[in-house]
Amino acid sequence: MLTSHSSFCRRFRNIALLLVSLLLLAGILQGSLKTILLFGWLLIVLSFLVWASASIASGVYVDALICNREKKNMIALSFDDGPNEATPQILDMLQEHQAKASFFIIGKKIATNKEVVLRMIAEGHTVGHHSWSHSPGFPLKSSKEIRKEIVCAQNTLEVLSGQKHSWFRPPYGVTNPMIAKALKGLGLKVAGWSIRSLDTKDEAAEVVYKRVVSRIKGGDIVLLHDTSANILPLLERLLISIAERKMECVSIDSLVEK
Repeated sequence: MLTSHSSFCRRFRNIALLLVSLLLLAGILQGSLKTILLFGWLLIVLSFLVWASASIASGVYVDALICNREKKNMIALSFDDGPNEATPQILDMLQEHQAKASFFIIGKKIATNKEVVLRMIAEGHTVGHHSWSHSPGFPLKSSKEIRKEIVCAQNTLEVLSGQKHSWFRPPYGVTNPMIAKALKGLGLKVAGWSIRSLDTKDEAAEVVYKRVVSRIKGGDIVLLHDTSANILPLLERLLISIAERKMECVSIDSLVEK
């Protein structure tokens, strides 16, 4: 299974904090106030940089859509990492509940899932991409390598559909100067989220369901995954709950419409 955004960020944060803590301890042992203050400032700066990269909502490097609070009666469910064997059933369930959603698909999966991707589009869902490979090291690549992944996935999707697709979601939700540089001039809009379901964790669908519905508000974008083991029972409960709240499940395109 691909490394989750949360675990990637935790490792990144923990390593950074460990290194700075060791440096700070060295300064304390040396007894130098100047050294301690220097490492204290370094800790603050490094913590900011970690937050700026790890949180797609930070907007420091890339301006991403997180939610639209003006759409008080709308919720945008979004699915990452597909298509896979559960995706047709997800589409069936959305159709049954007259709901729309958004799919951020992995470029290298398109060739073996052409019919599913075309069905997403035909049924009115927003289809963007999630890079070509979604490799664990994606955020650490050069801007040239990142741009190649983005362009390759974009071209593959647009050749298949014969349409322009304007949405991209960075793998793991991580942004940095290399990703920002890679996106320049491509005309893509970046989609984030306001609720991360953490549905790829080894938890029962009920636990994930309660986590989402306890926080959900009009205009939210909810992050889900086609690859989650519990995605079908979870999705059905979410669709029922959202309908009971007199809210509509829409695509991200509809969420941003004026």
